[in-house]
Amino acid sequence: MITILCFKFNEKNRLDNGGKLSYNIFMATLYRKYRSRRFEDVIGQDPIVRTLENQIKLGRVGHAYLFTGSRGIGKTSCARIFARAVNCLHPVNGSPCGECEACKALSSPENVDIIELDAASNNGVDDARDIREKVKYMPVVGKYKVYIIDEAHMLTGGAFNALLKTLEEPPAHVIFILATTEPQKLPQTILSRCIRFDFKLVSVDELAKHVARVYDAEGIKYTPEAAREIARLGEGSVRDALSIADTIASAAELITPEVVLQLTGSGDADGISELFDCAATGDVAGALVAIDGFAKAGKSMFAVCRQVTDYSRNVLVLKSVGAQKSVEHGLINADKATLGRITASAGKADLDRISRILEHFGAAESGLKYSVNPRVFLETALVKLVCGVDEQDLAKRITALERKLANNPLPAGQKKNITTAVEPPAHTAVHAPQKAEKTVQNAPSASDAYEPEPPPPPDYMTESAPSAAKNPPKASQYAAAERQPPKSIVKAPDVKEFAESVKSADEGEFMHFSATKVSGMELIGAIAKFLRKKGTAGAARARELLSRGVAVKERDDYISFVVPDEIYLSVSDKPVIDELNAALDGIGIEKRAAVDKTAEDLLQDDIARARELFGRDGVTYARR
Repeated sequence: MITILCFKFNEKNRLDNGGKLSYNIFMATLYRKYRSRRFEDVIGQDPIVRTLENQIKLGRVGHAYLFTGSRGIGKTSCARIFARAVNCLHPVNGSPCGECEACKALSSPENVDIIELDAASNNGVDDARDIREKVKYMPVVGKYKVYIIDEAHMLTGGAFNALLKTLEEPPAHVIFILATTEPQKLPQTILSRCIRFDFKLVSVDELAKHVARVYDAEGIKYTPEAAREIARLGEGSVRDALSIADTIASAAELITPEVVLQLTGSGDADGISELFDCAATGDVAGALVAIDGFAKAGKSMFAVCRQVTDYSRNVLVLKSVGAQKSVEHGLINADKATLGRITASAGKADLDRISRILEHFGAAESGLKYSVNPRVFLETALVKLVCGVDEQDLAKRITALERKLANNPLPAGQKKNITTAVEPPAHTAVHAPQKAEKTVQNAPSASDAYEPEPPPPPDYMTESAPSAAKNPPKASQYAAAERQPPKSIVKAPDVKEFAESVKSADEGEFMHFSATKVSGMELIGAIAKFLRKKGTAGAARARELLSRGVAVKERDDYISFVVPDEIYLSVSDKPVIDELNAALDGIGIEKRAAVDKTAEDLLQDDIARARELFGRDGVTYARR
């Protein structure tokens, strides 16, 4: 906002003041003209105002204050009022009287007892040292010399360090007031030395009343709905609301909500609700037409997106707690017409859909700030919202499939036949071989005796390992099986306990080549399940190690955990062994846990020891 200085020529007294031209100078900016001069003029900060007034009345004034909060809510105004009040000779209810000599002197721009510093431009060490040198001088007019440091978070680290000791123990005649919008950037050493007051955003109702008072004082005609719309656009900031009111003041003889929306680039309420309804019902064409209407009317896409976000939030609140409670508790600030639109929109979508709309438009709002083409960006975000994949629904479907597969595990030997148990697509003439159909038809039933087929041995135990590595199977060989749903799945025999032990996906990762028996897989699944339920850090570490290629075998006098060489020392650690023994006790096994290496690792250890004894050239090893 640019401040406009208007000069009104005084024809009557044009040669007054020693023959010089006389002018009446006045400020046209409403937020400066109606800045608070007393504590009772401050709106929306009653607890802070009451505390400061009581400090003045009781004489309990501190030496350092910190005023924090959003922009335009009264931090600097309260600092100025407080600075005059502590120096006032006859304060009225904690506020400066404005009539005594001190108040008149301190209201002059030439006073040297109230010093305002802009830390954004005076943030260096030299500026802090200058303050430190000048605080020793006594005030000229009042009792206190007050330093108001605005945007205090912009001070450098060196400036804070230079000011630290002075701020902690200033002279008795000095008061510091730091104002900032970002208190998290201030060092803790500064925060601990100040009396902190957190200013809050002003409600829409209070802002609307303030705008109405200003318009009444200026003689501007308006409707109550227009004042409320201006207050809503102010977003809790008194300065922003008055700036918008100043912009619209001369737009028409009567200020209406339509005039406000036209000059601020915001969309009308009906258009915003229509755009939300299109997003909620999946009407892409209607949503794009609504955006086109906003663009042709010259509306800001950023403002439209923000309005849809606010509208979605209101719909979500009303859908969650009901219309009556939303209004009673002040969760929604809306008139009857707007509340009716929100209620109608809430009936067109469930909470999940409303949440998705709110998330997508909230994300688009941040992206629109940097978009070169805001309209295309908003249209793309809307199409993705309506036509995109519902990630939550997809996650639920995947979870359901995982549970079904975990409760109906395929036998190890049957996994290789799954490609013959699928139905080819309807558009192809290829049919499954007759032999494959017999395989499915003659599958064993759950009541038949079942002996699981062991999985194939590891690569290093087969002669064809090198050739297999050179010629891996192509992905296209399994594409049909991955794309098509299975026609039938061979159900395993009655192994309920085993299915329960490997029910979750992370426990299922323990089924590997070393566990050649169902009992081995069942045991390691039960151990993993016990460690997961235990939930301690040690149990989590032991469970993570078990997932790294560890096999379990029951020996005559102990339970052997066969591990690769690279994690042998980690699993052999005493805390891990203790966790494994505790898991064995928990599932009712008396044998103790022990760690063994794989056969390949043992062989490599033997070769290494032999080469140490007989020399590297004296030991040779050849695979068969």
